[in-house]
Amino acid sequence: MSQDALTIHLLRIVLGGMILSAVLFGMFALVTVRKLWKDPQTRSQLGTAVFPGGQLMNVAGALTMPRVYTRWGRRGPVGDLFADCDAVYAHTNLFDRCLGRVCFAVFWATGVAFTALMLLHYLG
Repeated sequence: MSQDALTIHLLRIVLGGMILSAVLFGMFALVTVRKLWKDPQTRSQLGTAVFPGGQLMNVAGALTMPRVYTRWGRRGPVGDLFADCDAVYAHTNLFDRCLGRVCFAVFWATGVAFTALMLLHYLG
């Protein structure tokens, strides 16, 4: 397979991943994060939104990463950037957790594929 064909296939994967990620994060925002935002017990524990939609990433990260890591991050100097995994787990069901994990995985896989595409373009 030539480098141009590989680049085209990787570009298709990246574009499909971007679209899928946007759809999944829209569903995640409407289903899970809205529910957590409406609950006064969890509203302040969703982490600081550094960029628009940042709380989506905070909550999805808290559902995906090991609890030990998010607890350690909450104790550190940038603890406000992390969502409280215990509060998120207590107020979500299995569907919400699976949706958050899939959103996070698709988002990061798309980012890795996009980085590989850029490296192929600039190095090759």
